[in-house]
Amino acid sequence: MISLKKSYVGFSSIIIILVIVGLFFVNKHQTTPAASALSDTRTIVDQLGRTVTIPKEPKRIVCLEHHTLDIILELQAGDKLVGVIDKWPNLVSPELGDIYPKLKELPMPGDLTTVNIEALSKLNPDVVLVTHYMDKSVIDKIEKMGIPVVAISLYQAEYEEASKLNPQLKDPDKAYTEGFVTGVTLIGNIVGKEAKAAELIDYTLKNRELVSTRLAGRSKDAKRVTAYMANPDMYTYGTGKYMGVMMERAGTHNVAETINGYSQVTLEQVMQWNPEIIFVQSRYAKLANEIRTSPAWQNIAAVKNGKVLVAPEYTKPWGHPCPESMALGELWLAKTFYPQLFADIDMKQKVNEFYTEFYGVPYTGQL
Repeated sequence: MISLKKSYVGFSSIIIILVIVGLFFVNKHQTTPAASALSDTRTIVDQLGRTVTIPKEPKRIVCLEHHTLDIILELQAGDKLVGVIDKWPNLVSPELGDIYPKLKELPMPGDLTTVNIEALSKLNPDVVLVTHYMDKSVIDKIEKMGIPVVAISLYQAEYEEASKLNPQLKDPDKAYTEGFVTGVTLIGNIVGKEAKAAELIDYTLKNRELVSTRLAGRSKDAKRVTAYMANPDMYTYGTGKYMGVMMERAGTHNVAETINGYSQVTLEQVMQWNPEIIFVQSRYAKLANEIRTSPAWQNIAAVKNGKVLVAPEYTKPWGHPCPESMALGELWLAKTFYPQLFADIDMKQKVNEFYTEFYGVPYTGQL
């Protein structure tokens, strides 16, 4: 009896050991659904400092930020777009539709501050890209549907300022330079175009260095040319917006530096500032003619001297730093102010080089 009992105990021990070993091998070689789901996602940090979990390789992207849309097309990742920001031709450029015709057919489920949740849901996006000042309540609504949201600002700041349309930036040049690099790198990472993003950053920074080298400190000269950026309804760009950085880097002085952000001013203020040059972005070209012909503007130096200029389309909007604004806009602006220092720079060649390299097509707009 004792021998039989010992044999039974020994046999039971062997069975238990085999079961444990078997479970070990099953767990080692079999991936659970939870582990599989985890391997299909990754975490990133957006430009509001939020940690966001997104699919490993997002294939369906909705972009509700116009500068980000421009960058996605420059990285030649437009095939991942299933929805875009409303009125993108007015916010960036109608030329984008010629570069990427599919853009004209894509649904537009929202804009910079609002989203049609039902329309967005129907697109079944893997990730939604929004502007840094999109209301938090809107972001929360999107995320409650299980859709990751990534905010892009293209400038570097803590959340309190990063989430504002008109931030207070201690060093705007540094904030926009670092934020541009971070933003383009982040977008490239999301769309799987890391190498192209690095190439775009490198090209842009080299062009900016060219401007800085040629001007050699002139941007700090107290006697530099005074300029004013005119937008519809008497809005302009003051301190804290990229426009001010752009003007300073190009060797001029923004007369509206005393105001903060994108703000409305009066004609009386502009008359008091009396800028020597007035710029109008190409998307508001009609405004330039209104300023040239309006009796109310005739006593301003820029109007009297025929210095109301329309920036070429390829320089893009100047409120935030599109790659073109930094790589081409700053160069064009500097060449406009100091043609003798940039006499050897052929802007047509530079623009075609940029568009061919990044959009994948030559530039066909007006130069």
